[in-house]
Amino acid sequence: MATNELSIGLERTLSFLSDVRSINNHADLTTAVKRATATFGIEKILAGFIPKPGTLPGEQLRHVLLADWPEDWATIYFHRGLLFQDPTIRRVLRAQPTFTWSELPAQPDLSTNERYVMASAADFALRNGCTVPLLSLDGRHVGFSFAGAYIDDAPEAKGVMTLIASFAFGRAVELKNNEVRARVRLTARERETLAWVAAGKTDWEIGVIFGVSDKAIAKHVHNIRMKLGAVNRAHAVAEAFRLRLIS
Repeated sequence: MATNELSIGLERTLSFLSDVRSINNHADLTTAVKRATATFGIEKILAGFIPKPGTLPGEQLRHVLLADWPEDWATIYFHRGLLFQDPTIRRVLRAQPTFTWSELPAQPDLSTNERYVMASAADFALRNGCTVPLLSLDGRHVGFSFAGAYIDDAPEAKGVMTLIASFAFGRAVELKNNEVRARVRLTARERETLAWVAAGKTDWEIGVIFGVSDKAIAKHVHNIRMKLGAVNRAHAVAEAFRLRLIS
């Protein structure tokens, strides 16, 4: 990386880190990330949580938080299940350091299907890229990919992209949680019930506290789970803490 390019990259990075907290939607955040990494040849980005194998295409898409990918490629990628054959995803799940896609063909264990995914991506001008593996605070794997016609693979460039990806994804999660929190409308009684559930109380115990039947509490808990998309009580409590509905 030339000294002038490094200086420009550093200036854009510092500006991004200063402004990221004031960005209030995913589209502006995507634009800011691309602007901050343009010096390294970045033209496209895609970032999201890695879903479990077998997850349906629609659910896979809901794991994406930041995206500026060719639409036709995204349709093929998710609807044909290519995510689960993508060599970049395999490295993300291994929590390996930031890597450029040019490193992948040299991997001795690269499968035929993985080579097919890379070749197919190249047809949509996604031949060169860099992926930053991350872990969320709740332990989920995150892939943050940058792509462009030319990608600077110098250690300094990868270091800057790693830093920007970390801050950008953290802000993207906050924005997503804000959106979900705004949609979740718990009644005052449901919030009280949830707080007691978080404290480890049973339906019967909560019913005694409120002076109602345990069946009434069970109904509140059911409604809470439906609103939060939770599979059980523990999941509901975890989601409520994540969304700061209870503290």
